[in-house]
Amino acid sequence: MAKRRRNVLDKLNTLFFGKDLRVTEGEPYTEIREFDFSSYYPEDKYIYNQNLPTENVFDIRDYGADVSCDDNAPFINKAVLDASRAGGTVLISGGDFISGTVTLKSDVTFFIAKDSSITARADGKGFEEKKTLIFAENENNIVITGGGRIKCNGHLYGRKPVADKNNTTPAKYIDVIEMRQDYRSQLRFAHPSKYGGPVSFKNCNNITVNNFIIENSAYWTFKLSNCENVIIRNFIINNNRNVANADGIDLAGTSNVDISHCFISTADDGIVIKNAVWLGNNNAMSNIKITDCEVISRTNAIKVGTETTFDISDITVTDCRLFMTDLYPGSVSGISLEACDGTALSNIRVHNISMDRCTCPIFIRLGNRNRASLVNTQSANAIEFGAKAQKGGELSKKLFDGKSSVSDIIITDVKATGVELPIIIAGYKQNGKVKRVENVTLKNIELEYVDIPETIDRRAFIPEYTKEYPEGWRFRNLPAYALWIRHATNISLENFTCLHPQKTWKKDIIKEDVL
Repeated sequence: MAKRRRNVLDKLNTLFFGKDLRVTEGEPYTEIREFDFSSYYPEDKYIYNQNLPTENVFDIRDYGADVSCDDNAPFINKAVLDASRAGGTVLISGGDFISGTVTLKSDVTFFIAKDSSITARADGKGFEEKKTLIFAENENNIVITGGGRIKCNGHLYGRKPVADKNNTTPAKYIDVIEMRQDYRSQLRFAHPSKYGGPVSFKNCNNITVNNFIIENSAYWTFKLSNCENVIIRNFIINNNRNVANADGIDLAGTSNVDISHCFISTADDGIVIKNAVWLGNNNAMSNIKITDCEVISRTNAIKVGTETTFDISDITVTDCRLFMTDLYPGSVSGISLEACDGTALSNIRVHNISMDRCTCPIFIRLGNRNRASLVNTQSANAIEFGAKAQKGGELSKKLFDGKSSVSDIIITDVKATGVELPIIIAGYKQNGKVKRVENVTLKNIELEYVDIPETIDRRAFIPEYTKEYPEGWRFRNLPAYALWIRHATNISLENFTCLHPQKTWKKDIIKEDVL
């Protein structure tokens, strides 16, 4: 439990004996606990009644699909092929259809009617090749719509958490070390039986998702790899918030994306933008718009730049609500902007954002993890499937070493309540060389610290953590409560306030090596 003061013995214990609470043994734990899913679930706000299609329709029931069948994938895939040839609509209506992998094709509208669904097989079979329920590769002009849902049985493929129940009580003291342990103790880490995720598109063009629900993912929920021209709106992801690695929307090497009016509640990152060689990406990505979304995430509500070797630019995030319900601790961060594996991250605009219980409201991180030299395509995500990682990196250590940069960030009109960490802006110093975050504007920022006393944890120095996984909690108990900046240049603050209701040992703003 968190203490009023971390003494020398506490710090030594953390340094030498602290361990991650990842559960790596045991059979799947299938119980759904109270508060695994958010109590706030505004389905009527995002999903509307949609008339069934009447022309050029390919009803899966005409191909043999039946709600009593234990795998309708062959019938659905046959309907998809015929609809693709005719530029038609595949209709899923009349109940809940169990299925293995469904492969979508070009020029298909995939219409799941409201109150109907496709459900992943509970035995995890039928997904061995693609590791996903809905898949498309090298296809164009696909629409997913109808107001119905995909059900993914994500709770069936993780191990029992360390904690006996979900934590719905705030800590007595704010202590980031205890915060992280508490969070990890509630997670269901992957059992090797995990089949994959709900939706994965690769190298596709012109994708539209409108009026659609995905529930209970076991992995990355909606993954778009090397795609172009994507519209996602009126969309819900409602996941078990303790299924590890269950991201919401993952954009990997994907450009020209418009995400609007979506509700996402999930265990891992809500909306995450990445661009890595080990994910099969190979070009810069740009032009991504996120607006009018509500995001509940146990980690980072909106994250840009993690797992990224190639450049990312021209991102706008506007008019969004980022928050946490029911569970403690809150989200790791609201907005997280990172470059640690070779990317140049630039031209990011964030405007009119409300946050509640995002522990670190804004995290901007430049590092030099250089992960491409450490992992390959298999090992990068092996642990997320409960598998053993192969050794060896994808590329030479020199290719992306020291290449990352973060510049030209403008964040305006942010109001965050329930804050437990300062805004963090951090470059790095390594081998005597300094690389700085450049050109960041924070304007009209209003923070309200949570009304809980903080553990006193005075540290002789704050490590650089240059090669560590980039996350706000990594820096532990910082000596600032409003803003902590290190290794940065041209940082502009305008109308920046932070209300701290408790007497605190911390300073409001700390700047180290800021030019």
